[in-house]
Parts: sequence; structure tokens; C-alpha cells
Amino acid sequence: MYTVLTQGRLPNGKEIECGVVLAPDADYEPTVTALLGHKGHAWAEHIAAAFAGDTDELETRFYLATVRGTVVANIMTVERAGVGILGHVFTVPEARRQGICKTLMGAQNADFRARGGKRLVLGTGFESHPYWIYHSFGFRSLRGGFMAFSVNPGVDPAPAWYDPGDAVVAPCAWRHWPGLAILAAADLGDEFRSAAWDVADIGNLESPYVRFMQMLREEPGVQGAVLEGGSGAAMGWATITRMPSGYCGGWPGAWLLDSYVHPSAARRLPDLLEALQLPAGKTLAWAPVGDELRASAYRGLGLAREGVVKGLMGGRDAALFGIGSAADAKAAQT
Repeated sequence: MYTVLTQGRLPNGKEIECGVVLAPDADYEPTVTALLGHKGHAWAEHIAAAFAGDTDELETRFYLATVRGTVVANIMTVERAGVGILGHVFTVPEARRQGICKTLMGAQNADFRARGGKRLVLGTGFESHPYWIYHSFGFRSLRGGFMAFSVNPGVDPAPAWYDPGDAVVAPCAWRHWPGLAILAAADLGDEFRSAAWDVADIGNLESPYVRFMQMLREEPGVQGAVLEGGSGAAMGWATITRMPSGYCGGWPGAWLLDSYVHPSAARRLPDLLEALQLPAGKTLAWAPVGDELRASAYRGLGLAREGVVKGLMGGRDAALFGIGSAADAKAAQT
């Protein structure tokens, strides 16, 4: 469904219309797909799934700027429960430096507020031209070009957002993407969140989760679970993926078990892990030295401590836990 948001004129006098498409929308799929055709395979799959209505409760919006009857710019948001990610900011080359992006950002920002939105995150080049456009609309750096916008700074999400009282464990789905991104961006004082998604103290899950969803579809054995709060928050995750090539010297064919929970939901970590099935072969997991929560949970699955890796992430020493053998891993590959 396309909704007109604003109509007006650019500084050069050209008429501009800003509107938003809430997927699915068969009429606008060709336009958006062509505009964002430069995106990679995983992104193209998300866009196609959104327009096909195959992204469960995830809300995917495409904010479009139209000049003289031609769509020339896009901003995408993926949202759920008032939080989300802003991305795919793109203006066709021949329409740049005319104020179109700033005009479209204004329409998007006003619409997000009007719908009761709470918080958005995005990634861009630090102190680049786009960085200062986002800054002018209230985005502030979390680290470098990783930025966040809150309608009520310092309040969103409210403490009740992470209330674990009615949280349930569910298989990873598209609807979890915004909540996981907000959790990964929250400054909670820890230094090691995810080896699989490369998040130390804070991090941007915009791309890692899209790639993970692609893995779920295409790679047998990949698994994921989310602790989902009644507020819509993602309060934790647990995943099993193939060990990245060359990671910490590499364990060819091994699996990587990864997990994290918000401090308020610490007692639910075993529930998350129980939703996964350890694969055949070698499985490895890391926990910061001194993190007894994860260490105990991994031991509960049968993993034994095998050593310590110095300065693995965020400068933090990490204890290595494992189950199975390298021979098992090699056999699993053949």
C-alpha cells in the first residue's frame, strides 16, 4: 500500500512527492526492486520476501521520493513494536545534491513519530555527508558511524521493554530482526556478546542477521532461537552456525555455538540453548573468562572447557568450550 506523505518543491524548484510503501505491494515491487538492484543476494531475498508477504510480522517500509513522475530515492525501515533499522538510503546518481535525501528523511522521520515509533539504528560512514544528514534528524553516534535515534532520548526502550516475565523462546524469524538490532546496540557494560555476529560490547546487526537468515534457508544444520518478550523485545539469542573460515586458527568443519541474553533475562539462557540441537561433529563455544552464566550453560549441554583464547573480542580473554572431536568434524564434512 502506497501512502503520500508530503508534496512540495526542492530548492531548485522541481516538484517532489514523498510517500511510503508498506510491503507487501505488488504494484510497487518492480520499482523498488529496480531501484535497489545493486544490493547483494541476501538483501534481494529479503526485499522479495517482504513484497511476497513472507516475512511474518516484520514491517518493511520503503520511503520513496518522486520527482517529475520518476522515483529517484529510497529509504527503507524494518520495524516491529516501535523499534527498527533504517537502511537502503539511496538516490540515483543524476538526482543527487538536490536536497532530495534530506527531504525524504524529513518525511520518514515525521511518519515514524506519528506512528508512535520509539528507536531506530543505522550504519554509515563516520562524519560523512550522510552522517551529518542523519545527525540533523536526531541520530547520534553509538560508535563511529553506527548511530541511533530515539523519539525520547534516554527513555526508549523503557525498562519494561526487557521484562522477562512473559518471554517465550521461538525459532529465529524475520520479526526478530529489529529487536535483536536494538539489543545488540544497547550499552549494557559487557564486552563480549556474539562471536557468530561479531558483536563485542555493541554492534550493528543490520547485515549479520540478513546473512544469518540466508544461512537458515540454505545451509543444513544452521539453527537459531530468540527469547521474545511480550513487549516485542528480543531479549536474547542462541545460534549454531559453521565456524567462520580461519576463525582463531580455524577448526575446519566445526560448528560454532553462540548465545547472549539481556541481564534481566539471565536465568532464561538454558531455555534458549535447549531449543537447539547440537549437531554431529565438533562444536565450539566461547564465554568471557569470568562469565559463569554462559560457562555453566555450556557445561550443562555437555561442553567441556578446552582452553583460553587471549583478547578474542573487545580485548577480553575468552574461555573455549567444546564437544566432539576434530575427527568428527572432518567426517561431517565428507
